[in-house]
Amino acid sequence: MKYLILLSLLIATPLWAAEQAPKATHINVSATSSRILPNDEAVVIYRIEATGKNASALRKQVNQISQKIQTSLRGEKGIKQATLSRNMQMLWRYDNNRKRQVRNGWKLVQREQLRSKRIEAVAGWVDDIESAGAHLDNLNFHVSHEAMVKAQDALRLQAIKAFRQKAHAFAKALDAKSYHIDNLHTTQGMPPVYRRNRNVEMAMMAKSADVPPPSLNAGEGKISVTVSGNLSLPYTSYPVR
Repeated sequence: MKYLILLSLLIATPLWAAEQAPKATHINVSATSSRILPNDEAVVIYRIEATGKNASALRKQVNQISQKIQTSLRGEKGIKQATLSRNMQMLWRYDNNRKRQVRNGWKLVQREQLRSKRIEAVAGWVDDIESAGAHLDNLNFHVSHEAMVKAQDALRLQAIKAFRQKAHAFAKALDAKSYHIDNLHTTQGMPPVYRRNRNVEMAMMAKSADVPPPSLNAGEGKISVTVSGNLSLPYTSYPVR
């Protein structure tokens, strides 16, 4: 008997607590703050390639071009250089007499990357890279990580302030004297990366030696932070007139 009474109390207690819990009106609110920032960092990706029958000669050719580019950029400040890949591929052709694929030489490709915040100097570097015999694969401008983090910190505070203003307006419109924020989270909007058109790059590589360096425009990007969360307002019964 005591066991049955205790069991009934354990079951009844949470049900009673749920019935006594104050009711609330739940509202989802979000606020966004954004800012336009200039693209302050450039990433240049280029490749050095050579094709032929002699693998040693190809390595020597690629190494010479790579060293020539590194030498021309060695005195420049604010450049981060990195080798992305180096790959020697075997080339094949179909031999009609033998009725099968036969080796037809080698192709060596080395890809390099330059990263810098010296936007004004990028055009000259691209010109040096192409003049040395390399090929421009990609050039893009974006907002640097440091500038983005700094902007997001400020925008997050602005978005929280706007969130509270919206929450206050909702509560006031519903005749609530107070409200609770049940949860709050933020999301960041990343700006698109600006890349030069591939046809423009091909035209740049085909220019004659006496043509001045290309004219580049870094552009700008939009940074945004959104704060969203749920509000709990005291449950109110509104009379119907």
